[in-house]
Amino acid sequence: MEIENKPPERKVIAMTAPLFLCYPKCTTCKKAQKWLDENHIEITVRDIAKENPTEDELRAWHKASGLPLKKFFNTSGKKYKEQHLKDKLPEMSEDEQFRLLATDGLLVKRPIFVGSGFVLVGFKEADWEKRLTGAEAAEPPELTTQETKPQKAAEQPKVSVRAFRMKVTLRGMKPEVWRRFFVPEDMTFSEFAEVLIRVMGWTGRHMAAFELPKSGMNIIAASWTDEMQLGERDGRKVKLTQYLPDEKKFIFVYDMGDNWEHEIVVEDIRENYPALHAAVLAYEGDCPPEDCGGVWSFMEKLAKTDAETEKWLAESSHPYNMEGTNVALREIKAGNQK
Repeated sequence: MEIENKPPERKVIAMTAPLFLCYPKCTTCKKAQKWLDENHIEITVRDIAKENPTEDELRAWHKASGLPLKKFFNTSGKKYKEQHLKDKLPEMSEDEQFRLLATDGLLVKRPIFVGSGFVLVGFKEADWEKRLTGAEAAEPPELTTQETKPQKAAEQPKVSVRAFRMKVTLRGMKPEVWRRFFVPEDMTFSEFAEVLIRVMGWTGRHMAAFELPKSGMNIIAASWTDEMQLGERDGRKVKLTQYLPDEKKFIFVYDMGDNWEHEIVVEDIRENYPALHAAVLAYEGDCPPEDCGGVWSFMEKLAKTDAETEKWLAESSHPYNMEGTNVALREIKAGNQK
């Protein structure tokens, strides 16, 4: 049964797709948007000429980008040259530069990709490939201190494995709750279940299983009791490659009481994935609170306006943290579970 009552805007537990600022006539923007489409990266498109970035937005994006402020100027643009900004910028304060950029979107370098905790300015395919298709999320940053010198490149073996790019969607949720991620193919279904639990934002304290419609197989994510006779359904003994990518669409069920059903789609295969762990690429929406009765019960709660329900929602909701999730996913590698 579909709930027709639309929850109030303030209660929507969702995040829009990453913001892509572009100028429709710009060939570089067109190239970047085509690349995003080919890599199935969902975006919210904004015409930078029609809707100027605000000063507050520019300050936030500048901080997240880690770039010098000059990199935000469209130095090859007509307006930049007409105003002789090459000579004027060195004499301007940062506050003056931010105010100037906010007056005209055509002064701003494009395209700009605003992700979760990071910003890309200008399109360089190699940089976008590294950041948006799992390579950077998969490679932990090199940690250095004044006392410890970084290891030589020869001491840091490069990893290149085959991985599946997938999209997992929590069924029945409006607005949608989904994640797009990479997972190395050499994992068991039990390890994969732990990945999915962290990818979605669940706690992992409930039982879980997979339903593979094409093969007619149900795989238990892990042994729930020592007495269970799982046989070939034991997720600790079944690897993803035994059924994937032949099973291109299947179901992951978490918490047999609340029965949270997730649809998983295998979108693509990457031959040179640079890590042994999974990594989230994009997402929308926060995971519902656990033990709330399942999707329809939760949707009904969202539609209510009483003070008690509002208090419960405020206390139970947890904003999704993609960066933190990717750090946690580094702990789950093939062969870790026994």
